[in-house]
Parts: sequence; structure tokens; C-alpha cells
Amino acid sequence: MLYDTYGPMIKGVCVRYASDIQEAEDLFHDIFIFILTHFEGYDNITSLGGWLRRITVNKLIDHLRREKLYRATPMSSLDQEIGDATEPCYDGIPMEVLMRMINELPTKHRTAFNLYVVDEVKQEEIARMMGETQTNVRSLISRAKSKLRERIEKYWKKEESGIENVILRTSSKKG
Repeated sequence: MLYDTYGPMIKGVCVRYASDIQEAEDLFHDIFIFILTHFEGYDNITSLGGWLRRITVNKLIDHLRREKLYRATPMSSLDQEIGDATEPCYDGIPMEVLMRMINELPTKHRTAFNLYVVDEVKQEEIARMMGETQTNVRSLISRAKSKLRERIEKYWKKEESGIENVILRTSSKKG
């Protein structure tokens, strides 16, 4: 029941922090085994979902720290299976495109961004988790947002130029 109820949430968090889908699957497996073997540590003070999310994020940060994966995400990560990829997520941008933009960020930027924006962790806590100063974390988040903003603007320019080309081709065939 625990797997069926919370497995998708845990896997989703793993996908956001991993370099590719295979790594996310491995991390998901390891984290779920850890949760099952440490379930007696659940103290009922917080919600079960929050407790599981916190364990998942902490284990992922530990993994990043241990493996020193502070490099750009490989292009193989673009094959991730995340929900309905055709469904618009942000300002009409398909989820698949937005996830690709986030996954293309350097690992430190992506990690800080996910912790701050998606998981709503305070910058002070992110600094502690990542072994960085608060100033560095603020800078990582700011740079991640800036890079995403640039990529979103580039995406829309490309989309607009594609629509204009289709309109031009269609109108020239009619004339």
C-alpha cells in the first residue's frame, strides 16, 4: 500500500534530481528500500507524505554529494517519462519541453532550483544540504532562473517563427 500510494511521488522526485531515467530508477529503488527498512523511525509528528519526501530529497542530496555529480546533465536524460508530456505546464509550454529545459541545467543549478522552487526548501537548508554557502545557493537559484528564462524566450521565438513559416507556406499555396 505504501508503494502504491507514495511510489509515484518518490519516483517523481528522483526523476527531477537524477541525470537520466536509469539513474532515477536505481535511486528510487534504493530509497524505497531505505524507507521500508527505517519505517519504524516515522514519528507521526509530520505527515507521512512529507516525511517520505524529506527522506527522498535528503538521500538524493547525499547521492549527489557522494558522486560529485556537479556537471551538466547528459542528453540521454531527455528520454524521461514524466506524466503526460503533451499537456501544457507553464505558459503553454508542454511538460516535456519544460522538463528538458530544467534537466539541461548544470546539476548544482538544477538541484538548488528543484529544492527551492519545487520542494519549497528554504535557502538556508539548501545550503546545509548541498554543503554550500547561502550566498552560493542564492546565486545558483538566480542563475538557474535566468537560464530557464532565456530558454523559454528562445522556445517562444522558435515557436513564433515556425507558425509564421506555416502561415507563409499556406498563403503562398493558395495564391
